[in-house]
Amino acid sequence: MKLKILSLILIFACNVNIYGQIHLNCGIDTATIEHKEILSFWNDYIKSKPSKNTTDYLEFWNENDKKLFKQPDLILHSINTIHSTFAMGYPTLLSILPYQKDFYEIKTAVGWADSTHIELLAITNHYVKKVDEKYKLFMPFNVKTDINLIEQDNFRIYTLKNTEIPQDTLEKLSNFISQLKSDFGIAEKKKLTIIYGKNNKETEKILGYDFNLMSSSNNPSSGISDHSNNLIILNGLSSIFHETTHIYLMPLFPKSCLNEGIATYYGGSMGKSLAQGITFLNEYLTQNNDINLYEKVKRKQFLY
Repeated sequence: MKLKILSLILIFACNVNIYGQIHLNCGIDTATIEHKEILSFWNDYIKSKPSKNTTDYLEFWNENDKKLFKQPDLILHSINTIHSTFAMGYPTLLSILPYQKDFYEIKTAVGWADSTHIELLAITNHYVKKVDEKYKLFMPFNVKTDINLIEQDNFRIYTLKNTEIPQDTLEKLSNFISQLKSDFGIAEKKKLTIIYGKNNKETEKILGYDFNLMSSSNNPSSGISDHSNNLIILNGLSSIFHETTHIYLMPLFPKSCLNEGIATYYGGSMGKSLAQGITFLNEYLTQNNDINLYEKVKRKQFLY
């Protein structure tokens, strides 16, 4: 009987959120002054509903990171470019712990649950420290010591220190960007930022994830472009030219239905050039000559 009562008390305590906004996971330490201050800070951050369509959340970030990125919280739209990660589930604060000198790491789970199952979208890490007596957020790759920066005139690339990029790829990328600018008369001197990992695990570490939904994918290579930050996020190098094309040309044709085709024309797809794609298509159609592409196009147009 005592065990049942103790269990009920524990369940009740773990589900009471005295701070009103973010749920606290069982066992979280909120005893110290620093923890209470950071918890209040994080509650206010979540309440600001951070996303690319809002600006209130920017006041929580340090000035240097805001100069580097228009939207400094890269976790917000690295899973879904439209909806903020914190808007796609219910946040639960897992821990607030010291991290290196003067910093604290805020670990948050985002997901949802029913009576029998928990669905996990992401486990995120954010980093804070006091600046002029106020807590401010800092990007993971400006906090962690195992992240390397490669910088050239046209781009900067963040990788883990043990991850290398072939020199000829860097040269091709620089020439590729210069050629795009020349061909389309792009005078804007924006610098492309790339977050690159050989796989999901590396990329997520740089961004600040312990886990996100895309970690479940067995896709060895993928990419996502974030136009507001002139940023591409890469798992593997195969998509680097394709996503770079999106960054530079999509602003010129924002409503065109041909943007994906344009990116494939200039940057290939999944590491394969347009010529290789055409060769594959020809061979496939030769072996499967009963396919009617015209009918498929008509059906797709009808559906839309």
